[in-house]
Formats: sequence, C-alpha cells, structure tokens
Amino acid sequence: MFSWLRRRRLNEDARRRLVIALARAEDELIETHVQNALDVIAAVGDELPLDRVLDVYLEAMEPGATRATLIARRVLASLEDNERSRSRGARRLRELLDED
Repeated sequence: MFSWLRRRRLNEDARRRLVIALARAEDELIETHVQNALDVIAAVGDELPLDRVLDVYLEAMEPGATRATLIARRVLASLEDNERSRSRGARRLRELLDED
C-alpha cells in the first residue's frame, strides 16, 4: 500500500488523512481478531491450553507475523484485565458480605 502512496502525488493534507484512515482500519482489524480469538478461547473452554488455542486461531487466520504478535499480546492483556476485574469484584463482594 505504501509503495502505491509513494508513487502518487498527494497534497500533504490528503496524505495525512489517508495514513490516519489506514491506521484506524488496521487498529479495527486487529481488534476484530482479538474479539474473535477471545470467542474461540471461550468456546473451547478448558479443553486446550490457552497458548495452543491462540496458536490454532493465528494459524487458521494467517494474519502475518507482525499482526499475530499484536493480536496475541492484546488477547493476553484482555484476559489479564478480565481476571483482575473478576478478582476486584469478588473481593468487593466479600467486603460487602463481611459488613453484614
């Protein structure tokens, strides 16, 4: 894509808008992969180890090495965030029950 952009003569404003639009599209594509990978992980449950499920998803979708790394990192971060939220929720529930 960027080779096409280098061959075209776009004014600076149009070039900037194009690059921003491409960046947003890339981010949305990665986020869609993350959500899909999380859905696959939820569907498989405890039948396979997490790293294997993630490998299977990435092999099936063939996102390329750079995207695969980003997707895997975001999936793991999302799972960690969810675990922290559950822990905080459980802790708060215990606190509320102890107050009674």
